[in-house]
Amino acid sequence: MSNDAFMWIALIVGAIGTGASFVGILVARRSHEAAYAATGLASFVVCAWGFGGVTVAYDRLDAIVYAFVFGLAGIAGGYALVSTLLGWLIQRDREAAQPLAESLPDDPGDAAVLVLGEVEPPDYSPRATAAALEDLAQEGLLKASIGVLPFLFMAQKTRYRAAGGTSPAARQLDALAERVEALLRSAPGRVESAWCEGERALASRIVAKVESGFRTIVVAEAVIAESLEVDSAKRAVDALRLSDLGVSVTYAGPLWRSERIATLVSTRIMAIVGDPMAGGVVLVGQGQPEDRSRDRREFDEQETSFLNQVRMLLLERGVPEQSVRLAWADWRTPEVTGTVRHLAALGCRRIVVSPACFPLDSITTMLDLQLSVRQARVDETVSVVTLPSWHDDPAFAEELSTGVEQAIASSAHTQPEPAGP
Repeated sequence: MSNDAFMWIALIVGAIGTGASFVGILVARRSHEAAYAATGLASFVVCAWGFGGVTVAYDRLDAIVYAFVFGLAGIAGGYALVSTLLGWLIQRDREAAQPLAESLPDDPGDAAVLVLGEVEPPDYSPRATAAALEDLAQEGLLKASIGVLPFLFMAQKTRYRAAGGTSPAARQLDALAERVEALLRSAPGRVESAWCEGERALASRIVAKVESGFRTIVVAEAVIAESLEVDSAKRAVDALRLSDLGVSVTYAGPLWRSERIATLVSTRIMAIVGDPMAGGVVLVGQGQPEDRSRDRREFDEQETSFLNQVRMLLLERGVPEQSVRLAWADWRTPEVTGTVRHLAALGCRRIVVSPACFPLDSITTMLDLQLSVRQARVDETVSVVTLPSWHDDPAFAEELSTGVEQAIASSAHTQPEPAGP
């Protein structure tokens, strides 16, 4: 191989490595960024060395132009290649449920309890981000080219960093499960937390319980309304066909009708609002895309019903009717920013923003909601307080434990029989 050909190869290979490494920096976890940066720098040095060798070897303007064009094409090609491969990151635990053995251990004689919550990964996860983006794309809510896609990963990674690097939702759900376990006076290990998807997906947690011998499983839904994510987790459980093994799975149901939880939320608000006549309240729901709302109207209805229940309790405690407003964190209007401005214009001196439909803190409540409040830019004389979620509040745990006890009593009358041979 001639020296000139070797320079061209170095130019192109170095350019491809530079583009590929740039995608790695955008997408990878923070702990891996340095490795991709070092690889990208080394690739760029090789590319620059090849470019310099070509210009010296040929010493013609057209050769320099060709080398420059080939270098840019190589960088773009490396970027596009790795960006296209990002779809391979998508692996869902719920899609890989392992079949259960036909013979199971002896039944411990008690029910296993799983506290189900909508939990995002504790740390930034490229795989979870890829799955979330794919879900949005399948619903027609996102159309991202391969040029933009890596920057969407970077945006999610930046959100985690801005929120302190971690999401507390999984930790809070674990603490809630421990409180429920103490209230039920259950044996240690029989009450656990479960996620809608991910490494602790509901289906995989139920499989583990069944393989331990449990025939009765109760799922306490630590959610206000049954979202698409919760419904998908339930359908993954249905696909296991546990009734064929004589296993009963009972759901305690979402909390949108719970007077205890509505009272909990209103009491937390009143503790901060101060003078009810001078205060304002923004009750924030999750919301969902319009296209999804047409198929899942019950989610919007459940959230709205719960928010109005809290609103009525606040009115009974002296907050003026015009000073209690409903808003949505995403997808729907009115949004939080405009609602805060409206209450400030009405003369409210202290405004309390409550993530009423968010039982657990998340990147949304810790970052997005705070940002929406800051964007309102109200007068300095107006105090705006954003409440945290209620996560492992004792009243929350009591409501879940009550639902579990009722579900256990109900399942005792509907225990399925194992299918015959």
